[in-house]
Amino acid sequence: MTSQVMTTEQLRTSRQAAHAAPKPVEVGLTSLEGFELAQRIAKMLAASTMVPEVYRDTLKVKDGKDQNGNWLYRSEPNPNGLANCVIALNMANRMGADPLMIMQNLYIVEGRPAWSSQFVIGAINTSGKYSPLRFAMEDRGEIEVTYTTKEWKWNPQQRKSLPEEKTHTVKLRNIVCKAWAIEAGTGERLESAEISMEMAVKEGWYQKNGSKWQTMPEQMLRYRAASFFGRIYAPEVLMGIRTQEEELESIIDVTPEPVNTAPQTLDSIKQNVVKEVAADAPAEEKPKRVTKSKDVKLIEKFTESLKNCTKDSEFADLRIQVINEDGLNIDQQEDLMRQINARAQECLVSESKSSNDADNGVSVDELKRLQQEAEALVQQKKQPAPAELRRAYAKALNQAKSLAEVLDIEEQIENDAALNQGDAKYLADNIEEVRAKFEASQAPAVDPLKSGSVKSGLILLISDAKNGEDLRQVAQQMNAAKPNLTSEHQQELLQAYQQKKKLIEDQMDMFPNK
Repeated sequence: MTSQVMTTEQLRTSRQAAHAAPKPVEVGLTSLEGFELAQRIAKMLAASTMVPEVYRDTLKVKDGKDQNGNWLYRSEPNPNGLANCVIALNMANRMGADPLMIMQNLYIVEGRPAWSSQFVIGAINTSGKYSPLRFAMEDRGEIEVTYTTKEWKWNPQQRKSLPEEKTHTVKLRNIVCKAWAIEAGTGERLESAEISMEMAVKEGWYQKNGSKWQTMPEQMLRYRAASFFGRIYAPEVLMGIRTQEEELESIIDVTPEPVNTAPQTLDSIKQNVVKEVAADAPAEEKPKRVTKSKDVKLIEKFTESLKNCTKDSEFADLRIQVINEDGLNIDQQEDLMRQINARAQECLVSESKSSNDADNGVSVDELKRLQQEAEALVQQKKQPAPAELRRAYAKALNQAKSLAEVLDIEEQIENDAALNQGDAKYLADNIEEVRAKFEASQAPAVDPLKSGSVKSGLILLISDAKNGEDLRQVAQQMNAAKPNLTSEHQQELLQAYQQKKKLIEDQMDMFPNK
């Protein structure tokens, strides 16, 4: 009886297992089902325009400029887009995060993945292991920090360039920042290492080209302190990946040593000349076969034809042949034209001595007319085409080193009658761009602290605006304060202004005046 009961239970269990719901498939790289699911999702994401370009299946590549100087782009397949999407999906699955959020905050720096600093702070705050991350700032006053750089200089004793250390000093406010949080399990306060402006200078972060440490030091201190906190107390949350700023600052300049030659002196020049003469001197004089180039053969051909010319019509035909010959350059054509004119003048003088014909004066005038026409044709060929002129002026504008040079080039362009209307408009647009670049470089630098205080005051005015008239007055103050604002603060003000304007318009639509 017991065996029958057990058999019945086994049958019931097997039936329930057969009708049970299938186990859901998770994205992963270690199972066939998970990898196929990841590929299907990655194909959909790669076709979207909401993901960064490194994850898309197509890339935008520059394809020249239009007639107005604007860049044109063409689409090309991205062979790495699908693979990047699969890796981002796998990371999102391991971290339990949204794939789109991972893609928007994951950067590639020299082939290495890096998080944005905002993502690091958000990941620590949402991990559940700590309280929200906080920052302790302290201003320790103004200090002078010294740092060293390497410069390559010529060493006359060793006759090669050697690195030489050069010491620099920078004066700044030594602001110190610590990131801290309360551990949820123990209630203990955890702190990161101190990050200071002195450390930023000594580590080389401050003096890099385009460094944000010079323009927004407090923000960079917070970002770096959060990164240090995450690497010490929450490495499993960040998966051992550093921030984008850290990866950029860790790039090492691998530019090879410059090849510098020794300074030229009179003795070294004499030695080089002696060596070159000795190297060029042949060991044994041997007869060589001389081959004439195409232009030399053409010159000899025209010279022989010139010897047989005696009439004005023959000289005129020879001039036309020389002008239309593409195998000769301008200098060779001018030289042949001088020979033809001299030969024609000799023939004319000899004819005038042997004949008293009254038509001789007509022959002289005809010869001068033909000579002038030939010289005009040569000068016409020497003048550059409009496209060449445009390229030459554009190159000169790009190589201009001051605003005065730009103004001189602009005056030349305005007085050049060889340019057509389209080329002149194209160059005028280039002049405006180059002039704006020089004017921007000459403009005084905006103080970030003053810009922040101005921005805060304007945002307060925007929030206090009750109607469209108040908002228009704030807009006038924004335009007046624009020279004292950084570009980032201008963008923040513009966003706040647009949001407030939309709110007022929505209120007017909901409660119209009766």
